[in-house]
Amino acid sequence: MIHDLILRHHFIMEGFLVSARKYRPLRWSDVIGQEHITLTLKNSLIKSQVAHAFLFTGPRGIGKTTCARILARVLNCEKPTSDWEPCNSCLTCKAFQENNSFNIFELDAASNNSVEDIRSLVEQVRYQPQYGKFKIYIIDEVHMLSSAAFNAFLKTLEEPPPYAKFILATTEKNKILPTILSRCQVYDFRRISVKDIIQQLQIICKNESIEANTDALYLIAQKSDGAMRDALSIFDRIRSFAGKSISYKDVLENLNILDAEYYFKFYDAFLSEDLSRIYLLFDEVIRLGFEIEILLEGLATHARNLLICKSPELIQLFEGAESFKEKYLNQSGNCSKSLLLSCLDMINETEVNLSRSRNKRLHTEILFAKICHLQRSSIHTLTETKSDTIEKRVTEKKISKPINEQLSERDMTKETLELASKPVHVKLSSSAIGGIPKLSSLESLKDKIQNQEKERLDKLIELNQDSFQIYWQELITAQRSKTLQDYMKNTRIEVKENTVLIYTGSNLGLESIRAELRIEDEIKKVFKGEKLFVKVEIDSELNSKEEIVKPKSLLTERQKYELMLNTYPILDELQKTLQLKIVED
Repeated sequence: MIHDLILRHHFIMEGFLVSARKYRPLRWSDVIGQEHITLTLKNSLIKSQVAHAFLFTGPRGIGKTTCARILARVLNCEKPTSDWEPCNSCLTCKAFQENNSFNIFELDAASNNSVEDIRSLVEQVRYQPQYGKFKIYIIDEVHMLSSAAFNAFLKTLEEPPPYAKFILATTEKNKILPTILSRCQVYDFRRISVKDIIQQLQIICKNESIEANTDALYLIAQKSDGAMRDALSIFDRIRSFAGKSISYKDVLENLNILDAEYYFKFYDAFLSEDLSRIYLLFDEVIRLGFEIEILLEGLATHARNLLICKSPELIQLFEGAESFKEKYLNQSGNCSKSLLLSCLDMINETEVNLSRSRNKRLHTEILFAKICHLQRSSIHTLTETKSDTIEKRVTEKKISKPINEQLSERDMTKETLELASKPVHVKLSSSAIGGIPKLSSLESLKDKIQNQEKERLDKLIELNQDSFQIYWQELITAQRSKTLQDYMKNTRIEVKENTVLIYTGSNLGLESIRAELRIEDEIKKVFKGEKLFVKVEIDSELNSKEEIVKPKSLLTERQKYELMLNTYPILDELQKTLQLKIVED
């Protein structure tokens, strides 16, 4: 009897086949999420333009080896379909499925990565196929080959016999020599979407007579990180745990995933500023055995989904179970975008610093306290600083600059338009409510500003040689510095279209005019034209006239002081206040 039980147990174990092998695609149409690859390969088969070497690259478990096997079967299939699918019924197809094929070879480069292994493969390539059209070599994890093995493979890969085909597969294309890449057609496989994985799992559940909740399948698909093989492995594990009925709770318990309801509770507490409730929820999560990093990652993902739900055009980017979407939409209506962005920034900063913290729990509790009062502090700061900033800016424009350096009418107009178009939040007392300006008055203010701008533009004059000479003379008269006046008098002016050329006799004159006058900014306030340019250059012919500004002898201290006094009159007041005396040499 014991012997019979052992045999029965052995039969059951031998008869079980994991879903990843049982439901491995056998046709192009069965491949999930790689339509860009399968369509290209089918077209190359239809047009008889099949390369001699392929490189399939991408993350694990997404169908690289599967597509390599389908391509190998199609190439040797005796009766392929009209759209180049393998028939899976001829001798070559059956031989491959039963691992009896003499023309299709699979090599694991992880364990056969030496020069001798590649030399043995190259030696086999010399012999023609025993049955069928091609000898096909599928080399998996090809990046594991040594550099010497790659070099031994180069010549054969570049010029193989007409009956030989090579299909290489790797998860790390960056580790493959460029000389190998240049000899292959490279196909980049992509991760499989959550939606496609869920659809495939639903098909398998139907075939296996298993009832599975859609939210449960979503968790499996999300946990697989785009790998179909990983999703099927997790599915087998959950099926062993739950049997013929898989629920959302079964997946949570088996995969050790924190229920999404906790994240909704956390953000409800953040919005209501209930710090006590937040700390109790945090303690409950810790007691359930979850790491703090998992909680923070989940809270960041939750904030991201809430942010997505606030924009109808971004709802397609939502990442979560469909049954929770309505709850996300409702909760997002209570959260401002600034709050969610601040939460994401603070959570990310905490995650980065958590590894360096000795007390991770305290570090996280400080984060929760900051988020809890984030909404109140942000509103307070916004209302206080907006009005204060505007008042400060307007005051600075009025009194902080001297008369000759105040903002021009054009700049003031732009600034006023800017202030009028921005929303301002100001705290109002009950006595001030009656003084709120109406929208109509704001519109009239905008019209008035626009009219002023138009009048200012009408007053601008045309730029030409005569008009600029008059302007230049007035500019010379307005200067307080005698030295700068002398430099400006000893110049030659030329006006060409929208460009003013000012020629001076020395480097000192050039630097003084450029640094102290800022002509290019000033002429835009006087002359017409959107783009006006000023160029200051040196004219050697003016050197002889420069003597008027060059001192012929060393100046005394008194003379130096008088020169400085011409430029900076305030020095006189400074001397009297501090009772300074000039010491003669």
